[in-house]
Amino acid sequence: MLKISGVVVLLSVVVLLADPASAVKVEPVGTASVYGQPDPNLMAPGAGAMTARSDGLGYWIATTEGVVVGFGQADHYGDMKGTALNQPIVGMVATSTNQGYWLVASDGGIFSFGDAVFYGSTGALTLNSPIVGMAATNSGFGYWLVAADGGVFSYGDARFYGSTGAIKLNRPIVAMLSTKTSAGYWLMADDGGIFTFGDAHFHGSGPGRGFSESFAGMIPTLDGSGYALVHSNGTITPFGSSSLSKSSACDPWPVTDMSIAGEGAVVLRSPSPVPSGEPSRSSAEIDAHYLKSLISHSQSCQSDVFLQPMSLLAPLAEPVTTSSYGWRRHPIWGEISKHNGIDFIGPNRTSGGAALSVRSGTVMAVIDLVAYGTTVVVDHGGQVATVYGHLKESLVVTGAEVEQGDPLGWVGSTGLSTGAHLHFELRLQSEAVDPGPYLLLR
Repeated sequence: MLKISGVVVLLSVVVLLADPASAVKVEPVGTASVYGQPDPNLMAPGAGAMTARSDGLGYWIATTEGVVVGFGQADHYGDMKGTALNQPIVGMVATSTNQGYWLVASDGGIFSFGDAVFYGSTGALTLNSPIVGMAATNSGFGYWLVAADGGVFSYGDARFYGSTGAIKLNRPIVAMLSTKTSAGYWLMADDGGIFTFGDAHFHGSGPGRGFSESFAGMIPTLDGSGYALVHSNGTITPFGSSSLSKSSACDPWPVTDMSIAGEGAVVLRSPSPVPSGEPSRSSAEIDAHYLKSLISHSQSCQSDVFLQPMSLLAPLAEPVTTSSYGWRRHPIWGEISKHNGIDFIGPNRTSGGAALSVRSGTVMAVIDLVAYGTTVVVDHGGQVATVYGHLKESLVVTGAEVEQGDPLGWVGSTGLSTGAHLHFELRLQSEAVDPGPYLLLR
C-alpha cells in the first residue's frame, strides 16, 4: 500500500476483464480468410503489429517484443525472440515477394528478415514523436517510417513527398500507406483525418462524414481509386471506389492493426492495456479514459435510447451524497478537477453496505484500477452504462446478468480514496453525465 498525505491507498491489480483464452483475435473483411488465431500465451506481451501476404494466403503477427508467428502460407523467416529491445514493435510490413518482412520499433529501429533488406532507420536519432508505422515501396527496395506527429523518413528507393511534421495536428497520426505506384502516400490521424502526398488522392475522411470516434487505420483499393477507413470499434467505412465495409460489433477489444489480404483485408483486435503503476494526479483521468474506451467499444453496435429522468434506482440503500458531479477540489491532490460521478455513503457515516445495480443489465467488466479501485461496470443496453468504484470486493463476475437492485459488491475504499464510499457514474454513449436527474433518490 501507499500513503499520500495521511491517506492510505491500496494499489490495484486486474481482477477480470477479458477471456484469457483469446488474447488476440483476427477477423476477416471482404473475401479474406482467417487461417488461425495465435496462442494467447505467446501473445501475452501484447500484439505489436500484423501484415498479410499480398495474395491473401496467410498473415504474420508480431508481438511487442518482436516474436513473429505466421499463419496459412506465411512462412517464418526469423524474429527478435530472446533479444531485449529498447522500444516495443509497432509496425510490420511484408516484402513484395512474400518471402520476408520488416519490423519497426517505436524508436524507428528496423529489423529485417528473409529477403527484406535493411536500408536505414531512425534508431540513432532523437525523435520529436515516436514512430507509429511504416510502408514499403512496391519494388521492395525501400520504405518509409512515419511518426505520430506525421514526420516522414524515407530510405532506399522510397522518395520523400511531404509530411505533417511542421503542422500542429489536432490528433496524432496512426497509419501510413503508399500508393500503387509508390509515388505517394496517405497519412491518417486517429480521428480519421486524411493527408495526401505525391500521387495519393483524397477520397474523404472521418471528420468529413461526421464521425467522432477513433480510427485505427485504412485499407486502399488495389488500383488506388479509393480506400476504406477502419474505426477502432471494427466498423469499416468505404470511400471512393472501395467496396469494403463492415458494421461494428459490441466487442470491448479495439482494432489495433490491419492489412490488405488479396482483395480483402484482415484486422487484428487486442485488449487495451489496463492502467497500472504508482498513483498520481493523472490517475483518475487515465482510468476515466480507459473506461470510456471500454464502454464505447462494448456498446458500439447498440442504438442509443432516451433515458427517462428518475428511472434509475439509487445505487445504495438510504444513500447520503458526500460529493456531487462536476468540478471540485480533489480530496487528495487539492487541485480543481472534474468529478465524473456522485459519491455516496450510508446513513450515520456508514459505508452503505452493498452497491446496488440501478437497472437490469449485464456486467461488462470487474476490474481494479489505480484511482477507481475495484470497479464494476454494468451494460444496461441502449448505450447506457453505470460504473461502481472503490468497492471492497465484487459480488459479480463479467458476463453476469443482473436485475435492478441486485448487489454488485461491498462498498469500500480501494484505489485513491479518503474513506469508505461508493463512487457512482452514469455513462450515456460512453460519456460521463450527471447521474442526479436520473436517480430515484428518497
